[in-house]
Amino acid sequence: MRFQFRHFKFLCGGLAVLVTAGANASELLVTSFFSNSIVRYDTLTGTTIGSYTGGTVSGALGLNVGPDGLLYVCSEGNNSIQRFNMTTHAYVDTFISGSNLNSPTGITFDASNNVLVGNFNSSTVTKYNSSGTFLSTLVASGSGGINGPDVGITVGPDGKLYVPSFNSGAVLRYNATTGAFLDTFIPAGGLGAMSQPRTILFRDSKVWVTSDNGNKVLRYGLDGTFIDTFVTAGLGGLSGASGMAFGDDGMLYVSSWRNSRILKYSLANGSFVGTAISTGLNGPTAILMVPEPSTTVGIGLGLAAIIKLRRKRTSNS
Repeated sequence: MRFQFRHFKFLCGGLAVLVTAGANASELLVTSFFSNSIVRYDTLTGTTIGSYTGGTVSGALGLNVGPDGLLYVCSEGNNSIQRFNMTTHAYVDTFISGSNLNSPTGITFDASNNVLVGNFNSSTVTKYNSSGTFLSTLVASGSGGINGPDVGITVGPDGKLYVPSFNSGAVLRYNATTGAFLDTFIPAGGLGAMSQPRTILFRDSKVWVTSDNGNKVLRYGLDGTFIDTFVTAGLGGLSGASGMAFGDDGMLYVSSWRNSRILKYSLANGSFVGTAISTGLNGPTAILMVPEPSTTVGIGLGLAAIIKLRRKRTSNS
């Protein structure tokens, strides 16, 4: 199984973190690859306040909140997508099992509420309807140079499918409906020296990308041109920059998987503010903010709010 090699080397546990934020932020949801658990943390104190129960999560990677309000978890170890109730924190069902999944790492939703899953081992993106029925291999293996789609796979606010191609080091774009390759949005290397891209977010007309082995956060224009290195390499002990989320508290949260921490940086200038969580983690990789901050349009959130926003813009155009 790919995770036993690639993620032991690069992810060290494949935790994913879901941050429940906004004006009254209260919870961090953390899924641990090694313990196969989903733990809830208080965002102010970093202390454990409970856990999600049930299910057969094995090697959890990407998390996302679906249009139905349920928590979707990529379970790489048994090639499944599992769902949980975000109010009761109880297991709901195994939404997809097998059915062309091959080491699922990331999950997002299109404008029709179809579910798109990135499969690391097969380097594909597979498509399912809202009932979990397989529809197609949306992005064929190797299309556009895709090699190891990672946790940040998402349909962006422009309606295009963005895929962080971990092994090739590029961010690729596809037609979210047909799967046709559109372009290499951000090439590997170049200005900023991006490699091993993991998470992609939009804010302030900029595209923010974590570079895993670069231990930094990079920013690009909406046309893919390099702007700057917002969080410099290793700042605050950042080791393995993976997940990323914006807070209404003016902070940028970044998961540092190699030393199992969630770090905070000022959104004003990228300076290191402090460590949000330093205990009970085992390789945090993907971070989501729920609800989404009002000033942020995020990639990788998969929230109904984003879908509704995109539909509204379409109807008004």
